[in-house]
Amino acid sequence: MGLFDKIFGKSDKIKVQFIDNLNGLTIGTSEMTADQLPETFSVETTMHIQDIDWTVEQAIPENSTEFIKTKSLVLKMRKVEKMNPNDIWFTTPTISNEFPQLTEKINETEFDIQIHEDDYRQNEFLNLSALPIVEIENIAIKDIWENHSKKSDEYTLFKNCHVRNKIGSPNLKINFSELKKILKSNSVGQVIINGEVLVNGFAVKTLNTTYFGTLNNDIVTELCIAEWNENTTNEILEINKAYNLIFANWFHSNIIKND
Repeated sequence: MGLFDKIFGKSDKIKVQFIDNLNGLTIGTSEMTADQLPETFSVETTMHIQDIDWTVEQAIPENSTEFIKTKSLVLKMRKVEKMNPNDIWFTTPTISNEFPQLTEKINETEFDIQIHEDDYRQNEFLNLSALPIVEIENIAIKDIWENHSKKSDEYTLFKNCHVRNKIGSPNLKINFSELKKILKSNSVGQVIINGEVLVNGFAVKTLNTTYFGTLNNDIVTELCIAEWNENTTNEILEINKAYNLIFANWFHSNIIKND
């Protein structure tokens, strides 16, 4: 230890320079101890300075072992922009209350289908006994369309989004082998949501339609549609008749049932 350090004591403070990364201007400087700073800035870090939240976009150096040694740290930051809740609009009037169970993709199948998490159970088969609950859910969805929507240039936006919390799980009991015979489809793929695989999921294709759902052993417990064309209605009616089901297009609050 040198004479200067013996007289005045060696400082353990780290000089921190805060820079607005948008314009390169210095927000301020401060002397801080190591325990006031994170061990690393390699993960997303937010700091509250002058009553404003800032996210750290770059730290020089990045890890505490370095800036403790150099007693110097430069943080390049950007203001966290607060979104006005009045500016938030949804692209769908309704979503399922049940979130799909996902797992890492480890196996290859004949094909994959990609769906967005918001599209999970948006077009699904349900037991006929669920019809009264479907109609209750549809009242809420129709209210979104009538009172909380606006049209943009390309599509309709929704101020509110109805979470379907009354319908619950479909609990279908369809023999998978029989269903594939009805659909005249033998190839089976898997369902990818957010880069992960739907647990116990399956996908099958016909000339007109792409179906997906979940299995319990060889029993289909959920059956949905991902892609279709104008001929799909005939397939839906055939499935409804075979298993005493109805089909719900939740987005448009539309029900397909056999007479």
